[in-house]
Amino acid sequence: MDLPLHTLYSAVEFQDSIAVLAAALGCGLLIGLERERHQFQEKKEDFAGLRSFCLSALLGVLCFAFGIEIGAIGAILVGGFAWHSVWTQKDDQGVTTELAFCMSYFIGALCWWNIAIAAGVSVAVTIILWAKEDLHGIASHWITETELRDGLLLLALALIALPLMPNQPLWGPVLNPYLIVKLLVLILSVQALAHLAQRLFSNQQALIFSALASGFVSSTATIATLGVKVRAGQGHPVRYAAAALMSCVSTLIELLLIIANSSWVWFKLILLPCLIAGTVLVFAALWLLRIGGHQVQENMESQSIDSRMFSLKQAVLIALILTLIQVVVYGLGVLLGHAGLIAGTVLASFFEIHAAMAAVVLQGDPRSAQGNILLFAVMLGLLMHAFAKSINASLSGGWKYGLAFAPVQIFHMLLLVMLLWGSIHWFA
Repeated sequence: MDLPLHTLYSAVEFQDSIAVLAAALGCGLLIGLERERHQFQEKKEDFAGLRSFCLSALLGVLCFAFGIEIGAIGAILVGGFAWHSVWTQKDDQGVTTELAFCMSYFIGALCWWNIAIAAGVSVAVTIILWAKEDLHGIASHWITETELRDGLLLLALALIALPLMPNQPLWGPVLNPYLIVKLLVLILSVQALAHLAQRLFSNQQALIFSALASGFVSSTATIATLGVKVRAGQGHPVRYAAAALMSCVSTLIELLLIIANSSWVWFKLILLPCLIAGTVLVFAALWLLRIGGHQVQENMESQSIDSRMFSLKQAVLIALILTLIQVVVYGLGVLLGHAGLIAGTVLASFFEIHAAMAAVVLQGDPRSAQGNILLFAVMLGLLMHAFAKSINASLSGGWKYGLAFAPVQIFHMLLLVMLLWGSIHWFA
């Protein structure tokens, strides 16, 4: 309801008033139930229980119904009750119940303007109150000091540094400071999520999820690392090839994220082909794991509990390399035309597919005047990258490792390219 801040009771029909009162009562009841159970479990008396929270929410509805001035007086009254409780209860140093009591008053008032938001806030408050032990355990035991520091750094980059960056490219469509910092934040976020995922999974899943997480940093390096272990006799070639294929799933996910950061039109075009190709990779990796047998126990080094969520130096280096490749590809396109664009894309794809694709999609939309050239460059770059990874696997891990990896790698990329071409020519 879009209502003024004065005499709400006179501007609302009777049925709507009943709905607002019922919603406020429900919100207060939800929070009050949790606080009542908390008192019973802790075997102590708080200043507010089930009835008090219901009355606080209803009081918020009634006070704001008569205007913002009466609502403010009611807020002072409720705040006074909470302050008195904090002042007199010397044994209990917490203020959670008092804050929740004040919030129930404002949640009740919020029901006049948007019942759905008020209900959502009441549910969120109840979950926070109910999850006390879990939240304390996460804050004091599960999250390490290093992870907390890295998380604060990531939030500072995303919420402070990124909004301050100028959103204007310095040369053609490339060298945009905002997009460069946004790319850095994206890389750090992916690494942080991968780090947390690794901590959540058991040792039996460590091989697959370690490869998946490492793939977000560098799938090519992950494939080579696994291959070296196979060649040294430290891993089964088929099972390690399955892990290497999972790192290629990370490549597709990161490719989607980077293209979305560069061109929303290209993202919508490549989304479905990437999802289908990624599904093929996952099923193939699971099948290889099954036929690879269970007799071999991988000697993986366990991740240090206090390890970093991400490597800032590595992420900055990756972001700079991605930007440099975009500049090189764009520059070749400017100097040599379409031939330079294609040559630069193919050359860059042997080393880093994400930057090569980002450089191409920045040139224009797939249905623009040069759309066919751009599409051809994207398809050729994807295929060259698949062949480069296959060669990398064969050289680093031997023919068994390469034979298990290369067919699936090339097939999924051929499928992606065919679907990408078909989405332009068949469904346009």
